[in-house]
Amino acid sequence: MKKVISKTTRIVSFFNTSHYWGGQLNGESRKLGVKQRLKQNCESRFYALILHCLSVTLHKNPLFQICLRPDAQRKVNNQSPVAADVIDTVLHERFYWQRLEQLIKTTKFIVDAIGNVESHQSSLADCMLELIRCAKQMSQLQLDPEDDVGFWMHAKNTFNRWFHAINTNYHSLALFLHPMCRKLAITQAANGRSMEFMIKVALEIAKRLKWDSPTATKLVDDMRAYNLSRAPFAGGQANGLIWWEDLPVSAEAHPLKNLAIRMLSIVPHAGDVERLFSDLGSTQSPRRCNLSVQTFETLGKIRANLRRHVHSKDTAMGKETRRRHAHMHTRKEPGINMEVVEDLNENFTWLPPLSALSDDDLAGPETISVDDVDAEFAALERQKVGELLDTGVDGMEVLEGNVYDFDELARVDEGIVPRGVDDEIVEVDYEGDDGGWDIDALMSTRGLACP
Repeated sequence: MKKVISKTTRIVSFFNTSHYWGGQLNGESRKLGVKQRLKQNCESRFYALILHCLSVTLHKNPLFQICLRPDAQRKVNNQSPVAADVIDTVLHERFYWQRLEQLIKTTKFIVDAIGNVESHQSSLADCMLELIRCAKQMSQLQLDPEDDVGFWMHAKNTFNRWFHAINTNYHSLALFLHPMCRKLAITQAANGRSMEFMIKVALEIAKRLKWDSPTATKLVDDMRAYNLSRAPFAGGQANGLIWWEDLPVSAEAHPLKNLAIRMLSIVPHAGDVERLFSDLGSTQSPRRCNLSVQTFETLGKIRANLRRHVHSKDTAMGKETRRRHAHMHTRKEPGINMEVVEDLNENFTWLPPLSALSDDDLAGPETISVDDVDAEFAALERQKVGELLDTGVDGMEVLEGNVYDFDELARVDEGIVPRGVDDEIVEVDYEGDDGGWDIDALMSTRGLACP
């Protein structure tokens, strides 16, 4: 794949830097109905590489038409032809186009998932759902006859390993606290998260919040009732945060409501901060470069405040406020994607593991050269050597269905509210004193085995 990316970068660089041949390609593209242009790769944007490859795939026919022209293959009227290596890649490289398609189909859904969670309404539960959706799509990847088997196996092994690294205890708890995903989070898979695990993570958070022992005890009882979909925790909706906020119980009587609102209110990305820096970059420019720190800070605060007022006004008027990346297709409705959840509930078994910019903004001084690609792949090879020494995922392969239940995810996608589930809490004997507000001791007093 290193050679494929290098050759793709070479094609884009040639036509974007050649005034004549770039114009010829654009003209041929318009004749064939291709409206987009070739996109440069840019290391500061996570989705630039996929746009880079997609743009070349989109221009496949125009590239063929240009490279087959006699004046593209040899000098005519003192006009330089297309570079020989570019022609060789486009017309004669046997596996280039097939491997380029394989790279796109293996990685694009991951890039889309990242874009889908970069919104104001995203929560940790959204992150987990997108991650599980990626695991399902990765598990269903088919190896075509001319695909690179080594890359196919490497991609799956890497995803299995990093799924566990990306996921955290708090992500799993947030998924459980979404009313539509409680059954998905507590899976029956051999290495899935247990109810005891969720309770212990919740108690760790409660201890950090300095909740007293009676409140923590109520929290345990609430979580057990919530897991069984018993009153007052029956039902659910796509927007988990709104569901918890509208639940007709007090947070004092049912501390699980307090915890759930805290967990689902966490914005799991720094998109707003990145947009702030982007806005500040347009405030200070080569023409306005002598601002004092105080003035610069004041202008930044004013701009952020105005943006907040515009957002509040749009929300009150019912206008869409979700930001979109050029490569993604977000939904207008807030909350989790019910289609994704239901599909995963039905068809996937999961092990817990593993700024709105236009397309034209990708071109610029940050574009990556072939040498940059070579350097990044060299670093990747060094990283792979260390990773191969310790995979640490035996028995926890998410793509093999050892962590989460894909069938349960499909039910969440369809919007089916979870019913009561079997209570499989393990009873244990406890003879000690629970007066010290110790997590393990408290769980034992409530008849729970500590994971």
